Amino acid sequence: MPLERQQNPFDAPIAGQSLTDTPKNYKWENPPRFTSKEEASVFIWDKLNNKDTLAKIILMLETGVSVESLTRVIIFSGFIEGAYNVDLGVLLTPVVQKMIFAIGKAAGIKEIKLTRPKQKEIQKVLKDLYKSRDFSRDIADRQRTVEKKDEDDDEMEDDSKGLMSKRMEEK
Repeated sequence: MPLERQQNPFDAPIAGQSLTDTPKNYKWENPPRFTSKEEASVFIWDKLNNKDTLAKIILMLETGVSVESLTRVIIFSGFIEGAYNVDLGVLLTPVVQKMIFAIGKAAGIKEIKLTRPKQKEIQKVLKDLYKSRDFSRDIADRQRTVEKKDEDDDEMEDDSKGLMSKRMEEK
């Protein structure tokens, strides 16, 4: 049972708001820097072969981050930066996956995850985690604290007559 972030329905742009913004305000609204697959793949390869970037990619592959996840991040960030458009990003996906896989193999990583885990696998891990921990005790403790807080609130309501009233002396 993964926790989901609650979304405020009023925290959204007003309908038609994008039509009033200044055109070409964002990098992806401008023409991309690269229009050919070869130029963009060379650009990405140069970025990946930076010493700091290589160390981070190797560390993530060793910790079990999948090649697919890393590829999605790289492709999306290139699009956001205005390096290429969405269509070229889709065409670059298999190329970038092979680049990351090659980096992992060259680093000597024995088990490289290619794809993200399936939903059933995630649920199985969460169930195992739930079984390994005594959540029933945590839930009971939480209920006791909530009940105690409710009792304290009831006592406070009995003592006061209103917001601006004087506090009554203890009996």
